[in-house]
Amino acid sequence: MKNAVIICEFNPLHVGHKRLLDSARKAGAENVFCVMSGSAVQRGELACLDKYTRAKHAVLAGADVVVELPAEYSLSAAPQFALGGVKAANLIKDATLFFGSECGDISMLENAAYTLSDPEVNERIKALVKEGAGYPAAVAAATGNDLFSISPNNVLGIEYLKAINDTGRKISAYTVKRESTPDDDAPKGYPTSSSLRKTAFEGEKIDPCFVPSYVLGDIEKHPLDDTAYFSVIKYILTAQNASNVYDDTEGLSNRLRNAAASSVSFEDFCSSAASKRYTRARVKRLALNTAINNTFTHKELTDKPVSFLNVLAVAKGKEDLLSDISVPLAVSRRTRAPFADEFATTDRADKLFAAARYPVGDNTLFVKR
Repeated sequence: MKNAVIICEFNPLHVGHKRLLDSARKAGAENVFCVMSGSAVQRGELACLDKYTRAKHAVLAGADVVVELPAEYSLSAAPQFALGGVKAANLIKDATLFFGSECGDISMLENAAYTLSDPEVNERIKALVKEGAGYPAAVAAATGNDLFSISPNNVLGIEYLKAINDTGRKISAYTVKRESTPDDDAPKGYPTSSSLRKTAFEGEKIDPCFVPSYVLGDIEKHPLDDTAYFSVIKYILTAQNASNVYDDTEGLSNRLRNAAASSVSFEDFCSSAASKRYTRARVKRLALNTAINNTFTHKELTDKPVSFLNVLAVAKGKEDLLSDISVPLAVSRRTRAPFADEFATTDRADKLFAAARYPVGDNTLFVKR
């Protein structure tokens, strides 16, 4: 395996992520590339730390190169999130997509991915989602496969493999087994990123055994608080009638507008807007997509190519690996200028992060390990 590619968010990076990076090396990877979400992440939130800092953490934890997943993909549902990551991975020479899964069996996951390519199965999934089922539950019901219903990493892995099939199988895939406890999805001895963010939001100290010291130090520099973010969201949702926003459906944007108008906090807003039909993750994604005016459709995300990659961080001494990427690269504002149209949605997410969290530099980091 020459180049392992890990699609990730590292929001924040914890010891379980470090284990995944180490596992890629143990599996024989000469180099490790990460395709990482930027300022906006798939759960519909601003990241806990800026994208360059999180990319630096990835390099310190063992990655060689970290490139950015465009915001229109990082803020989409699982199939488009996976598709965007695979499109980026396809641009790296001699790439093997490397990911963790609960089952640890690539053949089982590949068979499930082929099932998802059946048009009739997809129609059943769409109908169940429309009736209010969450996506994993809808897929499990439509396929009769428990890999989908109880195992979120299996679900994402299957979406990766389906995306590889849909894009012409230019890359191979390898999975490593995640060991989970019976009562939650955290690997034994490892936290989830969501549990770490919850701890940070509540103003409590994160246990140093859960995250590397360089991650813990940066989290402590930038305490999590969504007050400013909610002020921006509330203003945008109530002051204008957004249209053609990604994944909006009739009535949902009105529901969000009414919830924002009557809410006094982001948590209050999420609780008011979410329902059995509209999950909290979908509500948060739509709110954030509205804020950054992400008007891409599912079809556009499926059809459009990734024409350049924004480089977030590179390990010093590994700069030659950038030649393994087959599209133009951006390492600064100047080198991104020719791709302003393609970068527009991501740029708006960055500006929102700077306004609601803290100012951020925008040049590639060359990190000494």
